[in-house]
Amino acid sequence: MELLGLFGQGIGGSFSPALHGAALRATGREGQYMLWDIAPDDLGTALRGAYLLGARGANVTKPYKQTVAQMVMRIDPWARRIGAVNVLTRTGGGWVGHNTDADGFWQPLAALSRPLASALVLGTGGAALAVCAVLAREGVALRVAGRNREMLGRIGREFGALTIDWRQRGEHADVDLIVNATTVGSRADESPLEEQHVPPGAVVYDLIYRPQPTLLMRLARQRGCRTIGGGGMLLGQAMLAWRLWYDEDPPHKAMASALQLAMSERDAS
Repeated sequence: MELLGLFGQGIGGSFSPALHGAALRATGREGQYMLWDIAPDDLGTALRGAYLLGARGANVTKPYKQTVAQMVMRIDPWARRIGAVNVLTRTGGGWVGHNTDADGFWQPLAALSRPLASALVLGTGGAALAVCAVLAREGVALRVAGRNREMLGRIGREFGALTIDWRQRGEHADVDLIVNATTVGSRADESPLEEQHVPPGAVVYDLIYRPQPTLLMRLARQRGCRTIGGGGMLLGQAMLAWRLWYDEDPPHKAMASALQLAMSERDAS
């Protein structure tokens, strides 16, 4: 029986079990996708335990993407460049860390066939690192706003970004793309930007996938912006993770349908 899972904290609302459960069924595999909600002091033990139980692979989410990057046996070059791990694959000697967030994030933007010259990224956590890495790779000029000065400094050095104090974020939003990589907006009544700071015609990409649409997305639509929700990145990174685990094309249709169903059921509850 295949064992997969997710390491994180406060992950009871994750859609990953629905996504990967559907993939297991669609490919005729017997298996289970577990949620491993782990306290920080127990993370190392949990990683070793899942490996000893024979887990084929795992996902990693907040707040452990950067921590796990320092704990695995090996980390691939792209994840090392980003400094964050969101996927683990099993090898004979231990876990290998990967990052599928970056390319999962980029997939919906690539599908737009629209040139993007500049972006404002809100946040400095593991998801923001992945976003900055792929935008820098694609030649997009970066502005990054956050509260963590240490991480702002690192992002500025690593990705050539203009770093901005969180309080000044609205003054630097005259860009082609705005990405919310924070948790501000997880409540229906909060947004990381006020409406007047959203440039008309920009692409606004909110990595939060519940609620949908977020307040930021609603405000952006009122300004004539194209919006992308976090479900696109979630699906993209999950399909890339599946490819790492099984070295085969993921069952896209089954995974997309499962995500849509899970999101609609959550919204109805």
